[in-house]
Amino acid sequence: MGSSLLDVVTRSPAPATAVAVFGPDRVDVRVVHGTADLSTGRPVTADHWWDLASLTKVLVTLPEVLAAVPSLDLPLAELWAPSRGYGVGRATIRALLTHTAGLPASVPFFRTVTGRDAILAAVLATPLGPPAEVYSDLGFLLLGRMVEDLTGRSLSELARDRTGLRFGAPPHESVATELDPWRGRLIVGEVHDENAAAMGGVAGQAGAFGTLSLVTAAAQTWLRDPDDAVRTPSAPGARFGLGWMVTPRPGLGSARLPGFGHTGYVGNRLWLSPARGLGVLVLANRVHPTREGTAEPYTRWCSALFEAVAEDRPA
Repeated sequence: MGSSLLDVVTRSPAPATAVAVFGPDRVDVRVVHGTADLSTGRPVTADHWWDLASLTKVLVTLPEVLAAVPSLDLPLAELWAPSRGYGVGRATIRALLTHTAGLPASVPFFRTVTGRDAILAAVLATPLGPPAEVYSDLGFLLLGRMVEDLTGRSLSELARDRTGLRFGAPPHESVATELDPWRGRLIVGEVHDENAAAMGGVAGQAGAFGTLSLVTAAAQTWLRDPDDAVRTPSAPGARFGLGWMVTPRPGLGSARLPGFGHTGYVGNRLWLSPARGLGVLVLANRVHPTREGTAEPYTRWCSALFEAVAEDRPA
């Protein structure tokens, strides 16, 4: 690991940060730095569990959808009875995975309804807009419930079997996220995403937890078998393949690291460059103790990190 890369990691603006740089079958760099919980001063360690936020979409929900569905071009209603009679039932699985179904980005259902079934009903009743590329939590929330019904198993069980990632309270210490106004407490060891929390912590869009080692191993499976379908844009100029973001953006990836990746709201970044045989994982709690004012400096830092990796590992 170059000294410039190590220097960038230690300058992370998030209280706690863990970074791994890896290949398909090796881990070259693993750095854990900072404070897991500012309210107690606990230092973060390699054994801490992290809220994966939207990395749940691609590391848990996406592989289960690909395993359970016979064709991505079938409409949701043909595969999953609860969606019949709703507008979203006409959307194909492919459209939901590529964020082109016409669903809104997010809706704060947690403010008005609680419970998995109540939130599911509210999502199903959400009108579809015109087909357009809009990154949407709602589509993956529905896909997560569909997978559970098709397999007869919870996402929690499926995640543990496939990768060891977990939903619900982790078995060991967790990294703190936000002092949440809605829940009136600091969030530690429970999902930060409010809709997922209102669903009991198990949802297709967010809710999984993992250690640096477990998340790295889950990411390596995609680097070893980078299916062209998941990293091919859904249309010319589109930002998404199947679930994955397929073009670099500020704070995610680099033009010098061609590939695909995903973000997680609390601070997570994952970028995979099969052409370079290289992956970069960032787990962080940039929302701790508050999200206010953190997005821009954290994005700048992430961009610097990915460029440092590209510099450290020239093609």
